[in-house]
Amino acid sequence: MKKSNKIFICFLIFIIILSCARAQDNPSLASSTQETAPSANIEVTAPQAEPPMVYYDGSVLNIFFHPLVSRPQDAFRSSHRSFFLEWYVTAGEYKKVLDELYAANYVLVDINELYEITNVNGQKRVTGKRVLVPQGKKPMILSIDDLSYYDFVRENASVYKLIIDDNNRIAAWTDTASGGEISYDLDVVTYLEVFLAEHPDFSVRGAKGIIALTGYEGVLGYQTHVGYEGVTGTPNARILNSPEYLEEKAKAIAVVNRLKELGWHFASHSWGHLNMPNIPMSWFMNDTNRWDREVRPILGDTDLYIYPFGAGVESIEEKHRVLRERGFSVFFGVGAGFTFREMQSYIYFDRRNIDGQYFRTFRNNENRLFDIDRVIDDQARRIR
Repeated sequence: MKKSNKIFICFLIFIIILSCARAQDNPSLASSTQETAPSANIEVTAPQAEPPMVYYDGSVLNIFFHPLVSRPQDAFRSSHRSFFLEWYVTAGEYKKVLDELYAANYVLVDINELYEITNVNGQKRVTGKRVLVPQGKKPMILSIDDLSYYDFVRENASVYKLIIDDNNRIAAWTDTASGGEISYDLDVVTYLEVFLAEHPDFSVRGAKGIIALTGYEGVLGYQTHVGYEGVTGTPNARILNSPEYLEEKAKAIAVVNRLKELGWHFASHSWGHLNMPNIPMSWFMNDTNRWDREVRPILGDTDLYIYPFGAGVESIEEKHRVLRERGFSVFFGVGAGFTFREMQSYIYFDRRNIDGQYFRTFRNNENRLFDIDRVIDDQARRIR
């Protein structure tokens, strides 16, 4: 063999030996087909199968809250103490309610999955639908009344408004002596977003809840109400065209659109929160028209109507027909939280109020939805 060939062969052997040594020192350079036995200290478990989806045959639970008492030390020392004690819950109580409902296997479902609207021989037909949920779970609809943050509520008890933070999250803003603070755990909406980030299985297909809004002190903490001039009810053009009003309206619309992206729905709660069966027809029409003029342009169209005080007008056809003609197909009252009535042109649900009145009435009742003793904040409610 020629000397040059011997040199080449020796060089080739040297390269092969060097490559093998590097592969032993660095397993990532070894062959991709090589398998490494699992460590004896690592427990290998099979992935858990998702529960099958089944149609739920029972009654769907409907519950609702008012804005939360985020400052008990102010709310329960204010002149509105009895009002907040009766109809509100604290932020801490709300968190525990969600924990209880989650432990009881309730899951949020989207209201739109519970009905469908069709046209039968030229007539609108609204029919209920069965909803799919994970096996072993119970469906639930959550709604919030009066999330307009009325002046006396935010001055004494709640956050001031909803905003969009720098990370495109929905946050709550409260006015303070230092210029305001942002929070995520002091409001029904913001904390539900936090809770679902930690417990995504509490929501089916991204369902959130329904926000019911009036208009007489704006929406979501934004001053979008408009003064009217004279007995004719002409909108105050000076306010409608002012830069301040247009800016407030634009901010409110931005928050509404973000909430819709996150899966929230909106409902009319009337414009002035009046007792609809008892007011004259002229008042009823004025209230309905004002909601259409001031609130609908911000929220967009909705077919959901939540009665103030739970006082429905199904038995007053003249009034109910007006609401149906304005596009409302689903109506909500107040009751046990499981009632569902399917009529030809609309459906009706009742809802269970979760508040101090519910705590007091059902604390020792075997039919309570959750253990109230584990939820209620007696220490906060004794503040005077």
